[in-house]
Amino acid sequence: MALIGNLKDIKLPSLIQLNCMEHNTAKLTIERAGRFGFVYFENGQVSHAEFDPYIGEEAVYKLLGLVDGRFKVESDVRPPVRTIHTSWSNLLLEGMHKLDHAQDDGENIYNKMFERLLTIRGVNMVWVLDAEGQTIFSTDQKEMAQTLNVVFIALQAERLARPFSRQPVRFISLLLGDRRLIITSYHHEYIMIELDKKTKSDTVIPLIRRAIGKI
Repeated sequence: MALIGNLKDIKLPSLIQLNCMEHNTAKLTIERAGRFGFVYFENGQVSHAEFDPYIGEEAVYKLLGLVDGRFKVESDVRPPVRTIHTSWSNLLLEGMHKLDHAQDDGENIYNKMFERLLTIRGVNMVWVLDAEGQTIFSTDQKEMAQTLNVVFIALQAERLARPFSRQPVRFISLLLGDRRLIITSYHHEYIMIELDKKTKSDTVIPLIRRAIGKI
């Protein structure tokens, strides 16, 4: 039986350590925002990894930077090729070292911000949207087509209101059926956050503001 879960609950270093210490031969599949990564174990060692366009150790290092994503571990699946010869413990040490000293490129900035936002009680999912309301990054690939149409209208209304508003609109709160959404501008993009239905916007907005650096 395959082990299925989310990296928000079990972090990748723990999954790697578990499979290696139990001397497993297995395939770990990770899916996040439509991208797939694979880590293969053979007799308790990490022997191959892929995370397009990365192969081998570099793929593992990139996967270690993910703060969420669905995963599945399938037993007795052998790697198609061996691209990693470093011991799993050294691989993890080097990967964590690279994370600590990584440059804050665009995706890393979003990953760190997502991690801060997801620690707030009541926050379920987070999306980064462009000026047209299209998803750039997200913590979930949940179907959002109808919701994004409404969000796009809200963003257009906010832009039209700017010339007539004495103060900028900092946060937009929407209640769509059983969804409560908070939208705020972020540089030249927008952050959209889904809250638990029972969570009150006015209590969580100060925490969201702090998490994304909007004082």
